[in-house]
Amino acid sequence: MKLHCKKNATSPFDQLISEGKYCMNSLDISFSYVYAAELVKLNWNDIHLAINHKYLSHQAAIEHARAELENDIFPQAVLDLACLSAEEAIFPHSIHPYIDELVNAEGECEKCNAKDKILYIVLNWVYEHRKDYDDIFEVLTVICDDFGFPETIVNFAWKYTPRKEYRLSTMEENRVKVFESWNQFLNEQQNKWKTL
Repeated sequence: MKLHCKKNATSPFDQLISEGKYCMNSLDISFSYVYAAELVKLNWNDIHLAINHKYLSHQAAIEHARAELENDIFPQAVLDLACLSAEEAIFPHSIHPYIDELVNAEGECEKCNAKDKILYIVLNWVYEHRKDYDDIFEVLTVICDDFGFPETIVNFAWKYTPRKEYRLSTMEENRVKVFESWNQFLNEQQNKWKTL
């Protein structure tokens, strides 16, 4: 059962989760296109997934299209999308025909990697803003749940199944180990996605 689908939310945090509007973004996290593009080499599958789950605004599609105009060769849909105004981006029906066409033109590999890339961006953003959260471990657990408990993060992100080496440590030692594992994950992902 998804955490954000709990019926009888008792804590304020549970209430926030139960009111989440986006099935893969229970915490309503959002970041800018520039932030995401600095972390990974974005493609249309990444943009599509992030927009559909409200991590990115619809304006990000226009920003990405404009960035792609720097390539020597680009599809007509990129040019059409780049020509849209910010006001037009507010309406999903204005951008989705172009995004859908561009997503369909990409390979299966890009589609398979999109979820992992967005997960990395989300976890990086939360790591940078960790002091803004009262219970960062609850936040990690919700993100882990939203993304289907991926093996790459479940050992440090899901508080109900801590690693074996965490069990004999104090709370503070566990906290330090979680942040070390999280930081290590982010470094590995940075090396992986910046070039792909």
